Amino acid sequence: MDSEFACTLCGRCCNGFGRYIKINQMIGGAYGCSLTLTKEAFMAVPDPGRSLLLSDKSYFLEHPDACPFLRKDGEDTICTIYQSRPRFCRDYICCTGKVMKNGVVCGEMKGRRDLRTDDQTLKDRWAELADMFGGLGDPAWRQEVSERLCGDGYEVIFYG
Repeated sequence: MDSEFACTLCGRCCNGFGRYIKINQMIGGAYGCSLTLTKEAFMAVPDPGRSLLLSDKSYFLEHPDACPFLRKDGEDTICTIYQSRPRFCRDYICCTGKVMKNGVVCGEMKGRRDLRTDDQTLKDRWAELADMFGGLGDPAWRQEVSERLCGDGYEVIFYG
């Protein structure tokens, strides 16, 4: 079963991207930037109402490698240039799926084979599945994980 990814505004996806986004110049209220991963040049324009937030650099005390446009806004970690972010960021999805039980999300799949969960039974089962099937290609891995976890009473939803 496929579903759409919904961002939780945790910021983890962008906490290491500062190594790849270079601000080359400031042009008025915008920034001329380059993304070293793809050699893409782009103009970063602060989203409406985000300029003051962008001027606060305190986020980098705890996250020195974070994207230069990432900031804390209350409990959320947000992109202050979301509307003008580069194509790489537009295409990136940090979470590949979720595992549910009785209609409640009990695990989030990260990357290709990682799972974030507080459910110890699910954590142990995931480790078993990774040992048994972790070397398979993505379609076969998804099939095996879905079949096994559904057999254990979970619902598995992959994004895209």
